[in-house]
Amino acid sequence: MRRIYLLSRCPVCGNKIFLNSHGYQCESCDFHIPNYICNRRIAIEEAEFILSDRKIILDGFSTNAGLVFSSIPVVKGNTIYLDNTVANITGLGRIIVGNRGFVCDKDKNRQRSHLRIKRMYNGHMLTVEEVNILLRNGCIIINTFDDKGNPITQSLHFSKDKQKVSFQNK
Repeated sequence: MRRIYLLSRCPVCGNKIFLNSHGYQCESCDFHIPNYICNRRIAIEEAEFILSDRKIILDGFSTNAGLVFSSIPVVKGNTIYLDNTVANITGLGRIIVGNRGFVCDKDKNRQRSHLRIKRMYNGHMLTVEEVNILLRNGCIIINTFDDKGNPITQSLHFSKDKQKVSFQNK
């Protein structure tokens, strides 16, 4: 039987990675991505994206107690770990991903912040890169849909003072 290889190379040694019964294994070193992480199966396409060194938000992880959460798989050493940090923004703090949105972990006084950015705006699911641009620049252009399903381009704005996100038609 022939091995199934990923297109991406091992981030540790640069050799090929193949699919086996336990996940995605480098054929030359100890690098490994498990098939299941926190009770969620990692698909081949997701493993490729993780290895591309870009951040992807994956939903459907769960604790053994059944608490479901979203997170970002990150390559570290010979395996991957889950990190829910989207950004660290001066004046706002650590921005984390949740099941339905992005929030500040804590404000300066160690109390919950009121910042809340939804994950989806009019049919457009925000990416980690888009959230970073929005928080740093205050604005991004996204392709969304109107109420009738017609594609439209909108400008999504973030006000740091009000910690509020709103959008305008482009």
